[in-house]
Amino acid sequence: MTKKIIGILGAVFFLVSLYFLFTLYQEEKNAVSRDSEKTAHGIVQGPPLCIWNADVSERVMSEDKSQALLIHIDNPASENCVSILSLRSPGFDITPSKDEQTITLQKGSKGFLSWIMTPRKTGTYEIAVSDSLNTKILGITVTNTFGFTTGQTKLFSIIGSIFGPMTTIPWWFEKLWTRRKQKKEEPVEK
Repeated sequence: MTKKIIGILGAVFFLVSLYFLFTLYQEEKNAVSRDSEKTAHGIVQGPPLCIWNADVSERVMSEDKSQALLIHIDNPASENCVSILSLRSPGFDITPSKDEQTITLQKGSKGFLSWIMTPRKTGTYEIAVSDSLNTKILGITVTNTFGFTTGQTKLFSIIGSIFGPMTTIPWWFEKLWTRRKQKKEEPVEK
């Protein structure tokens, strides 16, 4: 009886871990589907604009966790470049609290800017980083899976998908053993 209970609990553990994996996958897919880039064509007076790319480490994040939005900036031009980058992030508190940051790079150099984003509530959001010509929109999903952080949910999913089936082994072994025993006890008909 205890092997049966352990087997059922193992199966439930496995199914819950699969549910968590599926949920995280769907939320990440939903966040990435909101990504886009827009470019306006125009003439910019003054020094050339720097080339930049914005990225976040996690597309699915917990409600109680912060993460950095990193902007990698490159200057392949033969003169200094200046970019004023702005961040529009509804649903997030940002640090530094100013929406715009200015960076000047020497010719041939690289740099980066960052904002720390803390979500206010769960949901799927679009954050926009832009300069005077380019805008990059990134989708981020903020979730709260049974009070777990996304890291804990991923860890639970891995452990559950490994150990869930393992705990059902004694139940399967007992089931096969009793069938085999019953076959041996049956009389052979001639």
